[in-house]
Amino acid sequence: MALKLLISVCLLSEIYGCYTGWVPYQGKCYFFSHTTASWADAGSICAQLGSKLAEPKSRQEANFLKSHSQSLDKSFYLGISDLVEEGIWEYSSTHEPITFNLFHPGEPCCYLRENCLIMWEPFHGDWGDVTCSDPYYYVCEVDDGGSPSVIG
Repeated sequence: MALKLLISVCLLSEIYGCYTGWVPYQGKCYFFSHTTASWADAGSICAQLGSKLAEPKSRQEANFLKSHSQSLDKSFYLGISDLVEEGIWEYSSTHEPITFNLFHPGEPCCYLRENCLIMWEPFHGDWGDVTCSDPYYYVCEVDDGGSPSVIG
């Protein structure tokens, strides 16, 4: 009985670790937006929710986000750009260069015009670069112990 209760509590904390509308994965919660915004506005919206644009730090995390984006049939901004230095793709919150990428063959392209990264729906979630002012859906992320606003 005690083991059954312990398993139930563990499952409930895993299920309830993220707020309604947020998707859990490996200690983080992700919000896949239902509206579009420019890259800068998307970052501001995430900040208002107590989070940031998603910054996948591993290939596994990036593949999870890619898979989920494909299930929604939309293109999503991530918190990666080469706005600071052309050709150096870095995380927007830390300015650390990315250590891997999921760029689609032929991407990034259009170097001086396209500086923000999306999971591109026509490329089945592979990464592409786009003009930062173009409106796209976006993914916010917060640590599981964080406190994002409730979205439902």
